[in-house]
Amino acid sequence: MTDETSPRDDASPLALEAWLPYRLFIVSARVAALLESHYGPTYGLTQASWRALAVIGDRPGLSAGEIARAAGLDQFATSRAIAHLMKLGFATRASASRDRRRASLSLTRAGADAFADIARLAGAIESALEASLSAAERRALDGALARLDEASAAIAARGLRGLQSG
Repeated sequence: MTDETSPRDDASPLALEAWLPYRLFIVSARVAALLESHYGPTYGLTQASWRALAVIGDRPGLSAGEIARAAGLDQFATSRAIAHLMKLGFATRASASRDRRRASLSLTRAGADAFADIARLAGAIESALEASLSAAERRALDGALARLDEASAAIAARGLRGLQSG
């Protein structure tokens, strides 16, 4: 069964255009491509290095593992992104004072300036998206996204076996 807010084509086993994860991905991919069209040519960043830069800019002092989790990147991609940021002069690494095995990352002045510029553009995109919604719709979307985030984390923790009934 479907309702009017979820246009599913019963002839298709998935109905991709109506599948919620795909719809969320498409919105995200459009925004990511728009941002990349700016930060790629302007700063020489890749999507992975932008994500790492954004995490470091938002939460300075994280380790590479913490950045990987926050940015949704694997360890290899994170390592390459951090190396790229350091090569560009956008990030520095320092050993933690208590545990020399743990390195924390922070942005340089150039990295902070790039982050601020890209963040302004990201904010403008977010404002344009939110302008298409009423205040009540924005509140409902925020609540729905929070619940979807929790549900997706729970599903991921259980794994595919947790989805199978019987």
